[in-house]
Amino acid sequence: MAKARNELHYYVPDPSAYPAVVNAGLFFLALGFVLKLNSLALATPSLLTGALVTVYGAIAWIGRIIGENETGRYHEWEDRSFRIGMGYFIAAELMFIAAFLAALLYTRGFALPGLHAADLLWPGFEGKWPSSGPAGKPFTPLNAWGVPAVNTLLLLISAATAAWARAGLIKNNRGQMTAGLLLTIVLGATFLVQQLLEYGHAYDLGVLIGTGAYGTMFYTLTGVHGLHLVFGLVMLLVILFRELIGHFTPERHFGLDGVAWYWNFVVVAPGVLVFVYFYWL
Repeated sequence: MAKARNELHYYVPDPSAYPAVVNAGLFFLALGFVLKLNSLALATPSLLTGALVTVYGAIAWIGRIIGENETGRYHEWEDRSFRIGMGYFIAAELMFIAAFLAALLYTRGFALPGLHAADLLWPGFEGKWPSSGPAGKPFTPLNAWGVPAVNTLLLLISAATAAWARAGLIKNNRGQMTAGLLLTIVLGATFLVQQLLEYGHAYDLGVLIGTGAYGTMFYTLTGVHGLHLVFGLVMLLVILFRELIGHFTPERHFGLDGVAWYWNFVVVAPGVLVFVYFYWL
């Protein structure tokens, strides 16, 4: 009786090889990265193999999950478990990004003032931010009120357009949902293009990855954030494609909700924090 009740309320999928395929791809990616660091042979083939296997496994696995959902095998329990899992995933991503922001906080609030107070360096070292550190190269700090401010505004608007797309689905207005998703994708892509232009401008100002603390923090924070934004854009494109072929209903739309959460909490919120604490303050 218990088994029958479980089968009635929670769908248990058949065994799948896709988790093993994805893990094998990640293994080859890690192996290729280690080989590359040590300038050993087969690094590039291992990286390419790992990337291809991982992408194939992920696409096939997600496609199977979408198919199970669209054939009516998922119900309230599955929807709840997906939302709980997405919540854990976003929390983990936030902790990952928070580690880099904490490094910036430590550098600005503790390391530089501590070096200044210890009076161990050359005369005149002020220990103020922005700084390239005790032995960094000279540079000109980036202006917050140029591309960074525009990009932050684009992110805030994209959060609104993502919410507008969801509101369209809730009203069963497919046109509004499509327009909202397209606007969000365009805004995100524009952000990425402008970020690349900002890298060129930073190079002209002497801000390099080797420009001490400032350069390292700049490329690390913006690079990690930009990578998550790329992932978010891929997710949005998948959601847009699914919407165009008739997926999602006002009652069942976890895919859209999950991507909207990711966009707002892992793309928009960290982007605003980077602007405020790295560029502005």
